[in-house]
Amino acid sequence: MDVNEEIVKEWLHICKNQFTLDSIRFKVYGPKGGSNYSDIDILAVDRDGNYYDYEIKWRSVYSLNATDKETLDAFINQVIRKERIEKIKEIIGNNPCKHIFVTTHQLFGRSDEKRQSIVKEFNERGIEVLFFEDIIKELVNEVKVKGRHDSPILQTIRMLKYYKLLKM
Repeated sequence: MDVNEEIVKEWLHICKNQFTLDSIRFKVYGPKGGSNYSDIDILAVDRDGNYYDYEIKWRSVYSLNATDKETLDAFINQVIRKERIEKIKEIIGNNPCKHIFVTTHQLFGRSDEKRQSIVKEFNERGIEVLFFEDIIKELVNEVKVKGRHDSPILQTIRMLKYYKLLKM
């Protein structure tokens, strides 16, 4: 699990009260019959028994083009591919599961109009989109300087807040 996924996992625990499983590997098959492995970044459940499938893509420089249909479809298909859905059902049964793509504003473009257009395309395929910019702000607001935090992510936020190095 990479640090981007760890940040989202901590946000899910602290801010959303969700229990999580992470890095769930599954086999994928290509159009020519070859196979490889992929993983579900985070599978979560909340206190009401609602299930969530999180795919996390943090990008600091790369930006999707609204006309770059191939890359856009690749991101969408990664979330809704048959093998992924089967793996989720293997774990949670036939319970409904909300699919969520977590990324940066940068990946979906600099303009709000472009970003909204790409988000709309994800939504039309049944995928909610969340942004790191919002997740990090919410997580930082929940972490208390004098709180008890034992994960490296939360400890780092706590220390940065203590030394007033984190401006939110």
